[in-house]
Amino acid sequence: MKLPNLGFCCFFFFFFILFAFQTASPTFPEASTIPLPNCFAFFLFGDSYVDAGNNNYINTTADFQANFPPYGETFFHLPTGRFTDGRTIPDFLAEYAGLPLIPPYLDPHNDFYDNGVNFASSGSGALAESHEGSAIGLQTQMKFFKNVMKSLRKKLGNASAQTLISNSVFLFNFGGNDYLNPFDISYDIFNTSSAQEQFVNMVVGNITIALKEVYKYGGRKFGFMTVPPLGHMPSSRIKRSVQFFEEASSITRLHNQVLPDALQKLGIQLEGFKYAFADTHTLLLQRILNPIKYGFKVAETACCGSGAFRGFYNCGRNVEGLPFTHCDNLEDYIFFDSFHPTEKLFKQLAELIWSGDAQIVKPYNFKQLFEYDSMLASY
Repeated sequence: MKLPNLGFCCFFFFFFILFAFQTASPTFPEASTIPLPNCFAFFLFGDSYVDAGNNNYINTTADFQANFPPYGETFFHLPTGRFTDGRTIPDFLAEYAGLPLIPPYLDPHNDFYDNGVNFASSGSGALAESHEGSAIGLQTQMKFFKNVMKSLRKKLGNASAQTLISNSVFLFNFGGNDYLNPFDISYDIFNTSSAQEQFVNMVVGNITIALKEVYKYGGRKFGFMTVPPLGHMPSSRIKRSVQFFEEASSITRLHNQVLPDALQKLGIQLEGFKYAFADTHTLLLQRILNPIKYGFKVAETACCGSGAFRGFYNCGRNVEGLPFTHCDNLEDYIFFDSFHPTEKLFKQLAELIWSGDAQIVKPYNFKQLFEYDSMLASY
């Protein structure tokens, strides 16, 4: 399949945007698909919340894989490597942008990158130490990205590849594993504010380095989601530790404050740097604290797992001879397993960050980010 002529694509895009701004209301339709020619792609870096199955193809343990039932049981009707019953937020964003499902980079059947590619890996972090040897960390994901850039330039030529990259969206989703992993060693690692600040600055610093690298390759449009409320997950509730809850919640809030500050600075330092920062932490927490309001009945307990709150992480696995149990009414649940939400929850969040206002996602929402033409803006 050959990429459409990108010069014509962006020329057409310019008049589409002009017409849209002259005829449409200031608000964006809820989760509407962009009726545009394909002159952009979607590239994803991150952890299990955005992984499309890369860990299917690496030598790791079952804790870092989801290529077995009941994962994938609803939409796909088979496990794909996504850590939920169906689709994730990036799957919905791709759909709304008029793109197909973005495939995992390590899929041996995938060498078509014109629509983008997913580098994410369950268990990965911005720090190399986060589940090192069991997941594909940010630094390795960046090596994969550079391989794809080389492939696109060879296939499309430098000019067309540059146009594609500058109009593509690059989503980064890191932090959760970086902050949870140290708790496996000791609850005292983050017991002071200075320790938390130092650690968060390392995580955000590594993310910033990666963003600047993508920018050097021509990337101009970036997407981000906040770290979820780690203290409120079923896997956290089973710990029954006030110290864990307070420290996990505190360092999560700090990350979600420091990252947007760093992005604002990049917006000043890097010409043409545009981004969408989505407060998915608040959206998820609202649903956990008031599930009935949002169409759920069960917020504290996972659909799949074992033990109290089904918080023991063995969905689809027989860990230490302990069998997992599965709920009968999946639609009622916020969490599919002890860490990861259901497709229903992911879809609600995707719709909101796609076309939501500045209380949810800013300075652009994802619809605006995909529509923004970096090439035209540079003239």
